[in-house]
Amino acid sequence: MNKFTVLVAALAVTLWSAAALAHARLQSSTPASNAQLAHAPATLELNFSEEAKLAVLKLTTAGTQIPVTLDRGVQASKKIVVTLPALQPGTYEVQWSAIAKDDGHVTKGMFSFVVQG
Repeated sequence: MNKFTVLVAALAVTLWSAAALAHARLQSSTPASNAQLAHAPATLELNFSEEAKLAVLKLTTAGTQIPVTLDRGVQASKKIVVTLPALQPGTYEVQWSAIAKDDGHVTKGMFSFVVQG
């Protein structure tokens, strides 16, 4: 292999690695995963590694889906805040999927939190 071939190969690997890491990853949430809350939260905050828009947000408790309204007109952001309805004591599961602004890649995840009685 000549030096040019090695350089091109190294550049390709570097660019591919950067692209593979460019997905919008959930860095934190409020409430946090596995949080034990004394009071029901009024909002759900999702903090991503890059600007994204929520495509899906499902909130369930005991197998029942809780209606949550997403504003489809909101701009992509690293921090997404969703207003929650009044939540009763119980365990809540959040399922989400987000679309990264820069490359359109979809990421998804799930976490839960508890509202104590």
